[in-house]
Amino acid sequence: MRRVFGVFGVVALAGALFAAPAHGGTLDFGPPGHPTIGNFAPVTLTGVETITSVSIDPFSVVDSTGSGAGWNVTLTVTDLVNGTSVIPASSMTMPAPIVAPADGASMTGVVAHATGGNLASGEKIVTASAGNGEGAYLVSPSLLTVTIPAGAVAGTYGGSATLSVVSGP
Repeated sequence: MRRVFGVFGVVALAGALFAAPAHGGTLDFGPPGHPTIGNFAPVTLTGVETITSVSIDPFSVVDSTGSGAGWNVTLTVTDLVNGTSVIPASSMTMPAPIVAPADGASMTGVVAHATGGNLASGEKIVTASAGNGEGAYLVSPSLLTVTIPAGAVAGTYGGSATLSVVSGP
């Protein structure tokens, strides 16, 4: 089952995608709720390359499936578009998030990853290898930054972003 939650506006990113496996328990974002992605801070274009950022609220991942299949959290961001002007998703980066086990879960096989410039296709920011990742994990993402090129056309740019948690490393 997949549910999409989100609205995305001018350099305003918000969204979540949920998946639950068919095993006994569930794999999902856990309380206190589903992750949200804020808005990029507005910038004034001055003819030089500029950087702005957006925060992703901390969230939890809960794997109570008992499958041992592992899981991953993937961040996908589209290009930001203003008419025919595009700021490519490849100009966005995020350092690895901080991940901490909760309720006695183990960090064995659970790894946080920095993005590598392929957000348009989706990048795994947290993975749990097969046989690992059961329980609850608290994830505190780093800032997602975008480099706005010097020649960017002034205006409002829009796009979309999703966070998903799916079974399998």
